[in-house]
This record gives sequence, structure tokens and C-alpha cells, in this order.
Amino acid sequence: MKRCDLHIHTVPSVSDRMFTYDKDVLLDYVAKTELDVIAITNHNLFDYAQYQEIKDTLTQIVVLPGIEVDLENGHILVIANNDDGTLFDFNSKCEEVKNLIKTKDDDISYDTFIRIFGDLSKYLLIPHYEKEPKLHKDTIEKLGRNIIAGEVSSVKKFIYMEKEDTELTPVYFSDFRIEKGVTPDKYPVSHTFFDVDQVNVNTLKLCLIDKTKVSLTSEKGIKLFQIFPNGQMLSTGLNIMFGKRSTGKTHTLNAIASRFEGKAKYIKQFELLNTSRSDSEQFENDLKVRQENSAEDYLREFSVIVTDILKTCSADEDEMKLQKYLEAVMSSAQQSDVNDVFSKSKLFNESDFKELSFDEIKKLINATLTLLESQLYKSLVNKHLPEASLKSLLKELIEQCRKDNVANLYFKEVNNIIKMVKESLQLKSAAPRIPNIDLYQYFINKKKREIFAQVAIAIKKNRTISTEKAGHFTISVSARPFANATDLKTVGLKQVSLINAFAEYGNPIQYLDELKAAGVESNRIYKLFAAIDYRILNSSGLPVSGGERSEFNFLQKIKDAILCDILIIDEPESSFDNLFLKNEVNKFIKEMAENMPVIISTHNNTIGGSIKPDYILYTEKKIEADGVHFNIYSGYPTAQTLRDVKGNTIENYEITLNSLEAGEQAYSERKDIYETLKN
Repeated sequence: MKRCDLHIHTVPSVSDRMFTYDKDVLLDYVAKTELDVIAITNHNLFDYAQYQEIKDTLTQIVVLPGIEVDLENGHILVIANNDDGTLFDFNSKCEEVKNLIKTKDDDISYDTFIRIFGDLSKYLLIPHYEKEPKLHKDTIEKLGRNIIAGEVSSVKKFIYMEKEDTELTPVYFSDFRIEKGVTPDKYPVSHTFFDVDQVNVNTLKLCLIDKTKVSLTSEKGIKLFQIFPNGQMLSTGLNIMFGKRSTGKTHTLNAIASRFEGKAKYIKQFELLNTSRSDSEQFENDLKVRQENSAEDYLREFSVIVTDILKTCSADEDEMKLQKYLEAVMSSAQQSDVNDVFSKSKLFNESDFKELSFDEIKKLINATLTLLESQLYKSLVNKHLPEASLKSLLKELIEQCRKDNVANLYFKEVNNIIKMVKESLQLKSAAPRIPNIDLYQYFINKKKREIFAQVAIAIKKNRTISTEKAGHFTISVSARPFANATDLKTVGLKQVSLINAFAEYGNPIQYLDELKAAGVESNRIYKLFAAIDYRILNSSGLPVSGGERSEFNFLQKIKDAILCDILIIDEPESSFDNLFLKNEVNKFIKEMAENMPVIISTHNNTIGGSIKPDYILYTEKKIEADGVHFNIYSGYPTAQTLRDVKGNTIENYEITLNSLEAGEQAYSERKDIYETLKN
């Protein structure tokens, strides 16, 4: 197994941050991390002279030439063979890329990429896949069989891609800037092991075709990864850490968290004990935020209807326009005897041309774009709607949109002319003019108000929106009518009087008008039609107590860790009882460990033993002449001995018994007590 880091930077560029290259740091990094293969992949450039110097210096390992290219808003590594013939050609191609990328916002198109590099089968292409900035899947699909691996940004994402048959083979590299002043304790350990003998582009590609030949460790199939530069390993699953008090457990957890640069979910000791007023207030604030989010989800579609009805003329305005129109028609009929040459002109009572609406055609354009841009269901869409046909449809829709826009410009101009003529004729005639009215729009508005009233009444009916189980807790979200004007204040409108508005709560149209009159902001009105209750209930169906709040928060924090790259928990038994840990926490933690690394520090057998970890670590403090040292022994739970990075060993049975049971004698005494109680 060859340890590889195929993503190393040695030269800053316009696309990268500034740093000062240090050859000694590179030599030390390669030696201390025991790398077998590296690739120099500077951002949008290849420094031929520097590469040759590095290659000639690091003769004991393979150094491959490469470049990280900004391609269509994403990044891709292009790695070549290191023979002289290939290097000369590769250097000239990279020079073209460099000349095209002048600022940090520049990138090159797919067609330009193909033109520059030509036959892509000569290179190892590795896009940013589960790593920002990702190369768009459209571009990856166009590159076709040339893409067999994708770079990830964490162990968690490596595990996911490794498990999924439909995903590319994952690779995990450092993206390290070889920078002056970097100390060995800061060296990255983001490396991938390849099961190859001879190293070149072709052998690496053959290896990547088979996921079983790619690993995070030197041993195939062993689910471990390196966490510290000294060689310390962790399981990609569940890790349990033992150790006496003040032996470096928290120190080690802090060091692990720092390696993940803000992407670790770290639940510290005693963090979740709600013993103060501020903790209770924080729980209520969190509850309020969840309630607001639930209300937003439930009322999202209704908010669109409210926005539309607010833009629609009120019933009074429409009725006033209609009344004026009818009165003018009757007056015109009654005064027909005063019609003159001006009032008899065709333009005297001419209606305006109605401008075309773009709503429908914009929906069609967006729908067509959605079908074209779909990746997950692309093959299914194209089975019934060929891509060429969709593109042709999109083109015609856009052309029609442009034609309609031109037509509207004509309508506006003609309407202006009609208006001027009508005003001139009116000045010269004694006959009354019939005002414009859009009767079609009148009836549309009337129907809108009717439907709005029906929806507004339906939205506030008592109903359960959702229920979700979280351990022995139930999260219940429900809708109901507001009870009174004070209840309306829970939405956050403290400075507005809503007593008059609530008097019309049963009549949606009048209620809407009263809310506007009360000064409620238009973008908040929709929230005042239905109350949304977000409740956390215990196993008895009652609101949670203070202690139960801590338990609920703990479970939620564990679940929230799915958004991070590692979950770290420091002595959960300090805050919770054994039954809760065994019956609920253990289950949640095991589920999380199936998808990401988890490490727990504990003295508790319920966590330490019953949870059945994948890997165990034992911390030990030693005071030597040069100061305090924290040592870590680690291994599999079934191993007879645990081993530190220097090869020293310790008996697994002894340290586990001492850590979890206070020693063999205490363990035996407790067993006797339990047997006596049982009998």
C-alpha cells in the first residue's frame, strides 16, 4: 500500500492565498508522514523548474507533476506522468491555463479545457467532488470515463462514498500549502493509501477503478484513519476513550477537535445541565426558533396567496369602479341627444389595449430549465423528453417572451395616443365619457377573494401537522385558530394593537383589511391567520421537565452532528443517568457511528462497555525530566494488549477493568451484592 498525497501547493497564485514556500518543510513533511507518492498541484500554474528541483531532491519517493484547474466554477486536479517527454508537453499546456486565469474569479470552460489538454486518457483527473468548490455534475458527466475518483474534504465523506456503489471512488488529500513556519504538530494527515506496486498514471487509475484497493490506512479493510502526525489512529466508527482523572482525556479531545477546523461537533462535560435561569431561557428561545421555523414551513404556500391578495384591488375599490362605469353607461344612454361629432368619434369611448402578462410564459421557461438542469432524474426526463427538444422548446419560449415584450411596448404607446385623443375630444364635447373598466379583471379579483377566504378559514382549523420521535420524547407540531388578540401577540407584534383586527378574525377579507389598517407589515400578515404550536412531550404525553430538557437537548445535539465531520462527547455520564444512557443515548451514538467517526470519553460501563465500541483509547500521564507527557494506548476491544505509537504495550483487560469497574476486586464485590439482592 502506497501512502499518497496528490494535492500539494508550493507556489501561490492569483487564485490562492499568499504564502512563502519552504523546501525544508516539504522534506520534513514527507519524512515524518512517511509518504510514498506526492503530486505538486499548484493553482492554475505549473512551475517546471521548481518541480524538477523537488523531484531531484525527493529521490526516495515518487513525485508527480500536476495542476489544480479552475474549471466551470469548480476545481479539478490534472496529474501527469513524470517522464521527461510528458513533462515538456504538460508544462506547455499548464502555461496556457496560467495565461487564461488572470484573477481569482476567472475560470476556463469545458471546451477550452478539452482544447488545452486534448487526450484526457493520458492524465489522472480528480475533481473536487464532496469538497468545495465542487465541480458541477454536468461537467463531470461530460468528462465521462475520464473521471473515476472524487476528492473529499473529510473522513465522514470518504466513508459515505466508499459505501455507495453509485459514487466515485473517494480520495482524501491534504491540500497543504508548504509554508514557512509550519511546525510538525500542524502537518496534515489527510492521505489515501493505494494498493499499487509501480506508480504512474495508469496504475493509479487501475487502482481507483476498484474501491477495495483504496483505503485510509496501510492495511486494506481496516476501518481506521490517522488523526495526529505522530501516527495515532482512530476508528472511522465508534471510539471510546478511558483513563484516570487528569491523564489527558480532555486535552486529547480538544486536540482532535482542533484537527477538524470547526467541523467537529464537540459536546463538553456538564455542558447540558440546565441548572440556571439562563439555561431555561435558552431552552425557551430554542423552542421559539423551532416554532417559528415550523410556522414558516406550514404557512409558506399560504404566504404566496396572501401576497397576491394584497396586490389585488379591494372589494370596495372594485365595486366603486363598477358603479362609476354603470352610472356612466346609463348617463350616456340618457343623454344621447347631446352627442356631437366629437362624442360620436370611435376613439371617444375606446378601451385601452390590455398588456400581455408574462406570468405563464415565465413559469414555462423555469419549468423547462428545471427539466434541463435535473441531474438525479436526467435519464428519466430524457427518455420521454429528449434534451434537444427541451432546448428547442426553451429557445422558442424565450423568443415568444421577447415578442410579447415588444407587443407590450406597442400597446403602451398606442394606449398613450388613445388617452391623448380621448382627452382632446372630451374638451370639445359636452357628452359624458364612459370610464375604462376591465370587467374580466373585476370577476377574477372577486373569485380570488372568495378562494382566499376559503383557504384562510381552512388553514386555521385544528390539526396535527407532524409528530416526530426522538428517543422517549415526541416533537408535536400542530395548527389551531388564535384564541384572542393577546394570542396574536405571540407572533412578535408587541407594539401593534390588534383588538379591532381580531374582532373580524372570522371574516378573512375584513380581517386582512383591519391588519393593514393596524399597521402590520405586509410580509408578516400571513403569520396572523393560524397559530402554530411546537411542543416537546415526554413518554407520558406531558411537557418536558427541567431534567428532561437536558436529555432532549443532548439527543438533539447528537442528531445535529450529522452536519459535522466528527462527533466528540466528553463524559456524558456526568450529566445523565445510566438508564437514559443505555436505552437511548447508546442507540443514537451507534447510529451516528455508522456514518461518521465518533469518540467518547467515559468512566462509565454503560457507555464504555455496553455500547460495544469499534476502537478503544487509553490515556496515561507521565511526569518526566522535560515535563508532563500525555501518552495514548489504542487498539481493538478484543485485543489483549493496547499499543502506543512508539510500540509500547499495556494490558487491555487490566486498564478496562480499572477504568470502568474500579478494579477487579470492586467488580467482584459488586457482583456478589447483585447476586445477593437477586436471590
